[in-house]
Parts: sequence; C-alpha cells; structure tokens
Amino acid sequence: MNTKYFLGLTFYPDNAFSKNIESFRSRFDTKYQTSPYLYLPIVPPFEIEVTETKKLQQELVEELESFFFENTAHHTLKFSGLDVHEYKKNKILHLNPIIDEEFGLFQESLFEICQSYISDREKKMKDSKKTFLTIGRYQDSFNLHSSIEQAKKEFHEFTALAFQSICLFSKNNGVWYREADLITFEKPDVSFLQSTIASL
Repeated sequence: MNTKYFLGLTFYPDNAFSKNIESFRSRFDTKYQTSPYLYLPIVPPFEIEVTETKKLQQELVEELESFFFENTAHHTLKFSGLDVHEYKKNKILHLNPIIDEEFGLFQESLFEICQSYISDREKKMKDSKKTFLTIGRYQDSFNLHSSIEQAKKEFHEFTALAFQSICLFSKNNGVWYREADLITFEKPDVSFLQSTIASL
C-alpha cells in the first residue's frame, strides 16, 4: 500500500509575523483547515510503499544530522515579497523566500533521497526548485487582486521566520498530518528575531 508524503520546513508560531500569516491564511487560504501548520514545502508530495517509511525517515534524519552538525541555533528564513503562482485554474498568492546556497544544497539532497524511494517511474517527482509559502488561493482574478492589496497593507514590515523543524508530513483522509519531526531547531529569543526586520 502506498502513502503520500511531503517534506516541509515548519516555523515557530509565537511571533508577530507568524501570527500575521496565520491570520491572513485563515481568511484567504481555502486549504487552511486541511493544512493548518505554518510550513514551507521543501520536497513536493510523493508516494512510496508504507513499509519503506521507517527506512526513509532514518535516512533523512542521518542526512540532516550530518548536514547541520548539531548547529541548530539561529536559523531563520527571510522573504523578498509577494508573488502569484498559477496552477491549473488556481491562483496562489504567496511569500517568496530568499533561498541561500546552504538551504538549496540540503533541499537538493533531501529531494534526491525521497526520489530514490519512489518505485513507480511514472510517479517520479519533477525537480522543481519553486519553493514558496502560500497565504491565499483563488479561482478568480477579482478576489486575487483585492487580496493582494490587503496583503500589501498587512505585510509591509515583518521579521524573519525562525526554523522549528524539518518535518515529514503524511496524508490521511485528505488532511496532512505531521508524521515525524526529522530535526528540530532551537527557539530563538525575542531580541534575535527583532534584529532581523525587513520590508516587502
């Protein structure tokens, strides 16, 4: 039996910027109820045999532990602005993360590990580097444009998001659940977050 997974970077929810995003998502993201966590997808959904799950988890944990060398403090992600991604008939309003070389490297290695567990060649993941944090989903342009104006007011200034974990999510009855935190990061103090203010 196959199970669907994806890898996501989760963030600490108890700061002003996280709360702004969650407030916006609760109003404009139609998948807010079925995907309630604040996360950035770093490996897109894929399907593997459920019997392979433990082995996959173990390999991902080993890869992350060797990559971060116990350096789990002061990891944050900044964003460069708002953008729109069109997928089929849906228009997705999102925040653009600033992906540095280090982030890109571990994202690539995790992608390759997950890809190696997919037995069905037709279901192999497309190697897409497009990574973003969805804040709204729309099917018509009018609602999208009014939301963009609202987002510009609500996200004109913000702090970076602090890494909480890299998590394996699994899908069950149409809802994504946190299957396992593969690596967790130290919670930064308030003064550290306040020193990383940026503007869109």
